[in-house]
Amino acid sequence: MVRRELRKAFPHLKKFCSKSFGALSCFRGSAVQEIMALWRVFIGIRFSLFATFFIIFLVFSNPAGGVKVLGPEENVSADMVIDDDLYIVGGDVIIQGTVLGDVWAFGGRVDISGNVSGDVVAGAGTVIINGNVGDDVRVGAGALVLNGHVGDDLLAGTGNIVVSNNADIGGDAVYWIFGSGEMELRGDVGGNVYGGGEHVTLAGIVGGDVDLEVENLNVLPTARINGNLTYLSPQEASIPSGIVGKDINFTKEELTKEEKDVGASLIWWLVRYLFLLTIGLLVLRLLPNQTAVVAETISVSPLANLVLGLMIAVVGLSVPILLFVTVIGIPIGLLLLLATIIVLYAARLYFGIWLGGLISSRLFKKSRQWLDLVLGLFILSVFTSLPRIGFLIYLLVTFISIGSLFSEQRKFYTEMRKKGLL
Repeated sequence: MVRRELRKAFPHLKKFCSKSFGALSCFRGSAVQEIMALWRVFIGIRFSLFATFFIIFLVFSNPAGGVKVLGPEENVSADMVIDDDLYIVGGDVIIQGTVLGDVWAFGGRVDISGNVSGDVVAGAGTVIINGNVGDDVRVGAGALVLNGHVGDDLLAGTGNIVVSNNADIGGDAVYWIFGSGEMELRGDVGGNVYGGGEHVTLAGIVGGDVDLEVENLNVLPTARINGNLTYLSPQEASIPSGIVGKDINFTKEELTKEEKDVGASLIWWLVRYLFLLTIGLLVLRLLPNQTAVVAETISVSPLANLVLGLMIAVVGLSVPILLFVTVIGIPIGLLLLLATIIVLYAARLYFGIWLGGLISSRLFKKSRQWLDLVLGLFILSVFTSLPRIGFLIYLLVTFISIGSLFSEQRKFYTEMRKKGLL
């Protein structure tokens, strides 16, 4: 559920830092809402990748019940009723029937014209929702078209969004438009609207507040905002009288493009660090001993681990391409490619723990895994963000970590076989 606790915890800030701080002033007007929106959108996009990996697990574990898993060639026809959560991945995902649970759908195109009683989590090039969704909708896509009903909140990070006049959203709408895309809100929203983008059109009814960061805001006579309208823009919009029930708060955008770029980079750097840290803390919680052993292996033979990690990465990226050529091997190739991408993304956790432990043991005379992770990942995030050499550092750290992980796993299985346990 997309909840409102974080929004309630922070008051609306008009100035997060003054112009005197130069580029840092790019944490603009409604900074808290912007950071929250960026965080949620980032989570939605990354969530799609990790959710797909979870589907891979479900497919190979062959669950006995409680969820329904459909492969690339399967869809939900109009006469089907699924009394479970549904996980589906494919080129074109079509859901015309009824799902009495949540839907996780990923593909080139996701089209939902049926009814879903729970949440919808979708990642695709294009997502079209013509049906009814009983709870939240979370979307990371190139384009989103909403013609149906959303019972609670909408969270979207896309290139373009169209909420037609036939659509309605029961809760809040939190969105972010990437690039020079457009957002057309012609339907009704029961709660608040938070977001930003190049061009935004408001034509429906909003039950709460509207808080936007836009280049161009177009408010049509059919629009109605029962709360406040707050927006940051280079130019003031022409708003017909009687449209906004409470106050109109306009802040003129005065930052240069360079300052905006620096601010966006800082925000995304922080979000990436916090996200990777969250994954690392989860890994520590689930596999504390194995994580410690792999981290210790990094310093034993770093050069050998580097070569081994490079070989594994090359194989992991090459084999899926060969499988794609065979056509029949596309599903397996896709799963292998996704698994490889996830490993490439998360492997540096082990290097971060080792680096943090090395520093902690010298500064504090002792180390704790969670503190090592926090410190090590922070340092890694800084160095991998450096211009020119940052990507090289990222590759070295990733390959060494993958090699260490594989070496430790190979040693573990060898010992298990010697003991006759495998």
